[in-house]
Amino acid sequence: MSKARKRKRVPTQKNAQTMQQTSTAPKAVQTTMRKTASNRPFFSPRVAGPQSLIWPCMVALGCWGMALSFYVFSTDANHVLFAGMASLLALLWTFSVVMRVRKLLLLNRKS
Repeated sequence: MSKARKRKRVPTQKNAQTMQQTSTAPKAVQTTMRKTASNRPFFSPRVAGPQSLIWPCMVALGCWGMALSFYVFSTDANHVLFAGMASLLALLWTFSVVMRVRKLLLLNRKS
């Protein structure tokens, strides 16, 4: 058996008036919400503190180690290409770690 479809409601005169009243009343609330929402960070970390640096640091060090091992110890013909790709990945993770450390230091200065 199929479920019955819900009928679309047509706004009546009374409903239209209450919608207008509710839409005009909380404008002050909306403006205060906009002001506070713009001050919040776009992404907030799950763990605020040095604990949030452990995993990115480990990944960055692992990428640097992988780049070094590709460049020095690999016997493949494309070892320089692989080392370059791994070092690019390591640079991106290092940049992420630096940005996280910078944010952490800025948060510690404010408080």
